[in-house]
Amino acid sequence: MNEVTVQVGGHVTLLFSIHSKQLLARNQGSRGAGLCLEDGVVASVKKVGTGEDSISVNFMDGTPFIEGHQLYFDLLESFRDLFKIETAVNIDIQLELPVSQGFGMSGAGLFAASLALGEVFDCGDEGQLARLAHRHERRNSSGLGDVLGLWAGGCELRITPGSPPFPGKAYGFDVGCPALLVWDPEGGKHTSNYIDDPEWISKITKAGESAVNRLSQYDWDQNIWKKLLDEADKFALESGLLEEPERAKLLSAVQDQANDSMSCHLCMLGTSLIVLPKDLRKISDYDELASKLRTLGLGVRETILQ
Repeated sequence: MNEVTVQVGGHVTLLFSIHSKQLLARNQGSRGAGLCLEDGVVASVKKVGTGEDSISVNFMDGTPFIEGHQLYFDLLESFRDLFKIETAVNIDIQLELPVSQGFGMSGAGLFAASLALGEVFDCGDEGQLARLAHRHERRNSSGLGDVLGLWAGGCELRITPGSPPFPGKAYGFDVGCPALLVWDPEGGKHTSNYIDDPEWISKITKAGESAVNRLSQYDWDQNIWKKLLDEADKFALESGLLEEPERAKLLSAVQDQANDSMSCHLCMLGTSLIVLPKDLRKISDYDELASKLRTLGLGVRETILQ
């Protein structure tokens, strides 16, 4: 096969704890809960035989994301070392959501590119390729548990930190309903600003561990939905992340426009949030809300929860 295209959806973390001090990247990650999205990253890999590799990464509007190239060059180098591949390739990465806004774009992109490389060269199983993506996510400090969350799928609970398929452990249930992503176009922050900061690590981990321990007491299925949304709000307060003015202002603006059937929750760790149905049996229509939020200058995209 000379060309392969793989799409992997993004991932929104609602609550989490940080486990980043372990020596090996496969043991690093997070415990937490989140949501897998239909929109994410499209990775295309094409063999070009001889010559040099080329990589292009584009924002959701099609403009080049030059700073994103190195992430995929590093992944390709590791893939070559692991599977003894020498053939040159073109890698094209198209982002369907904004970066540094808590939508898991680095994890989704690395996973999509890793899967596409494995398929085009017919090597590696899905577990090896997921672990490769997780290792580079950790090396870049661009995320903790996104790849593990994507591995579980749907609405997931990550109970053991680390890479999939092990030592990380997570499970999920299918949701399949619309959701609305909202972000401040001027407010993106790199995940490393938090997960590499000792004070943030302490506050986030204390709040996240408490939330996961409480959620772990219940069966993980659609009946957990209300408890999950309550725990997400509790985590945002106890971790201190809601105290940051940009997040508080965004949440207030969206809550003022949302109706009673909608529930608004911060996405960790961007200046962003996700609007969800309070009741999974009652699907919300987000068209009017999306229109109002765009007039406020906010970024808006409707997606589907896996």
